[in-house]
Amino acid sequence: MIKIKHFVLIPAILLLISGCIKREPAVVTTNNSNSNTIPIAQTYPMPTQPTPYPTQPTPVVINTQPQYIPQRLPYLRGAYASNYKLKQIINNLASQYHLDKYELNAIFSTVNRDSVALDKYGVFKTRKPTISKASLPGSWSKYRAQFVNPTHIQKGVAFWRENAKWLNMAAYKYGVDPAYIVGILGVETNFGGFTGKHSVLDALTTLALEYKKRSKFFTSELENYILLIKEQKVPPQSIKGSYAGAFGLAQFMPSSFREYAVDLNGDGHTNLFDPADAIGSIANYFRSKGKWNPRIPVAMMTFYNKKRFYGIPTGFKTSYSQRYLYNLGMRPSSNFYGYKGPVSLIKLSKYDRDELWWGTPNFRAITRYNPKDYYAMAVHQLGQAIKKAVYGR
Repeated sequence: MIKIKHFVLIPAILLLISGCIKREPAVVTTNNSNSNTIPIAQTYPMPTQPTPYPTQPTPVVINTQPQYIPQRLPYLRGAYASNYKLKQIINNLASQYHLDKYELNAIFSTVNRDSVALDKYGVFKTRKPTISKASLPGSWSKYRAQFVNPTHIQKGVAFWRENAKWLNMAAYKYGVDPAYIVGILGVETNFGGFTGKHSVLDALTTLALEYKKRSKFFTSELENYILLIKEQKVPPQSIKGSYAGAFGLAQFMPSSFREYAVDLNGDGHTNLFDPADAIGSIANYFRSKGKWNPRIPVAMMTFYNKKRFYGIPTGFKTSYSQRYLYNLGMRPSSNFYGYKGPVSLIKLSKYDRDELWWGTPNFRAITRYNPKDYYAMAVHQLGQAIKKAVYGR
């Protein structure tokens, strides 16, 4: 015998099956406000056409970089598809370093010719002999004003305070005064304000193939770049830098990166776009390549009783005893922190007179970054100005 309540249940079941009664989906909410976190369940409008679902669920990856999957091509394509020298470079990389030739073909097929890099180096210009700009009156005053100015000093102070932990760590580990690390960052990239927009792969490939005067150098850097992206497992076109192929806050060339870059913050990745690793890498570069000596000063201004100096050769490559320079009428502006060793004689051309400085082997260490007297002196003076502003002395 069927009870009355069964007559109530049977129509309800039939209505549910026919779709007349709508079943609301369960929605699970979350209080996690992190935009990178996907809620456990959300409601989305149903697609107009049925979408086939994979047999296996797709994993959700949060806060990680997508894995780079190398491509392979049997033939070279792109801007330099028919370039014989590039094919030689590919063959050399494949044979010497046991790299996949088809993968190299795919990498170099993405290259675009960097005409700006060629213009910067004046590759196709007929150059006329000109006098050195550094010898013109006032040339140092103009150069110095680009870097040793209130804006750069203010930015340097902020950078120092924000990264004091890493600067102190680098100073302790490598024995390099933080002032010179900050000075390099200020002159090179304005403390990371501008690290370059050129594709490093495009610039190096273009210069290696078309800049005949320095083809050997840029070919070596291009090969180091290919090894770098393989070691770091990054896409070939992902690194942007200068027209010369330098990149990061420290503006390292690929060969310098592979030899001197360090993971100062210990996160398992060496990243020159990270202030910590850039700081540590510069310090390691100074110590390892520049032979930095923490027990001696860098440079000191001297007094000379004439407005212009033409007596003997000047520049960071020169080496004189201090006694010899004393005999020429030069007098140091201080006791040089007790340093008595040989010095280089640096001449800086101001509008009204020449300024003479003595540089120690540490001054020459700075020129390993860029072999120019004005560059090294700008790093020295900017770094000291920032240090004085930080500590008030």
